[in-house]
Amino acid sequence: MTPLISILIATKNRQKYCLSAVESILNLTDDRIQVIVQDNSDDKSLETMILPFIGDTRLIYRYTPPPFSSIDNFNAAIELATGEYICLIGDDDGINPEIISAAAWAKANNIECVVGNLKANYRWENTGERKFLHIKVVSNSLIIGDFDGTAKKVDPQASLRKLVRNGCTNYMEFDFPKLYHGVVKREIFEQLKLETGAYLKGLSPDIYAAIALSLKINQFVVVDYPLTIPGVCSLSSSIQEGEQKTNSKDLESAPHLRDRKTPYIWEENVPRIYCVQTIWADSAFAAFKEFNRQDLLQEFDVYKLCANILDADPSLNPKIHSFLKLKFPNDSDISLKKRLKAECIKLLYTKRISLLIQRLLKVLGLERHRAYEEVFGMGNATLILLEFLNESKLNLIKKLDGLK
Repeated sequence: MTPLISILIATKNRQKYCLSAVESILNLTDDRIQVIVQDNSDDKSLETMILPFIGDTRLIYRYTPPPFSSIDNFNAAIELATGEYICLIGDDDGINPEIISAAAWAKANNIECVVGNLKANYRWENTGERKFLHIKVVSNSLIIGDFDGTAKKVDPQASLRKLVRNGCTNYMEFDFPKLYHGVVKREIFEQLKLETGAYLKGLSPDIYAAIALSLKINQFVVVDYPLTIPGVCSLSSSIQEGEQKTNSKDLESAPHLRDRKTPYIWEENVPRIYCVQTIWADSAFAAFKEFNRQDLLQEFDVYKLCANILDADPSLNPKIHSFLKLKFPNDSDISLKKRLKAECIKLLYTKRISLLIQRLLKVLGLERHRAYEEVFGMGNATLILLEFLNESKLNLIKKLDGLK
């Protein structure tokens, strides 16, 4: 029987988190789901760890030893999938089992992609503490945000324009069809491979796929409902780069560039710095160019990109200034600094206003967040989310049927 949906996990050296993700999914009794594990770890210890599940025909596991680039690992995961729909998650993530119902609804209604929200987030052990609005987020915790299940059809062209004007970064702020934490008809990726030679290119599979899908899909559905559980572990780039700031910023040290079959050509419009914002922007350019849509890049705002980079890490200011000086050699230092400062101030005020609104909504009781502590492993996080959704009385399929 052809699976309805394949959950894809491309993993490397995060064995215990991947094991928890696999276990949480295979604990479901639904035969319509398939789990793909494409393992590129330094050893085969994960294969030993998942031996108890090897007899489950819903699991496909393959080990490919290094050298093997990260983008090749993601492509290999898609290649293994046989489900009618596919969803890519990280090896420290999980799913809401209702993602199967979402895929069934998409198939019945001839919808090529359904994207949920990211409002159920799990933090693994040893990820420290941080403040989120008025909530103290700790290790081994599940935070569930406020949502109402509203569903709508979206034209991705508007999102593409917004992304470009924002410096091709922070794509999660816009409505895009997504492979990463989204549900996409696998047939579309087979078409992409026929057209370009690979399912995914660039360095970041999530933003490359979002743009590629936007150029191929006329409409898709966004629903304010969690279909997956994004996880954050101590080895996550969001922890090492965003909170601990332990990653090197030298582009040559980027893991995305390792073990590639051919040398990667970095986009000249993007600073040669290794950080989330530059990886996103470079991959966005790669996608637009792959599909000969450079026309959409005419509104690209390099200052917005630089402002977003500095907002995440102000210590990169010298590198950013050097990049801008090379890009605009005829502009004076004063002019470059003035324009960059203006974008940084604009971004700062936008973020402060957004944060103020979020806090005000919380104080007024109009936006609520539920925090669960001492949640050990993705299996328990999944059970707690299901209990929360049951208590909420929201019906995912009814919401999808009543989409705008």
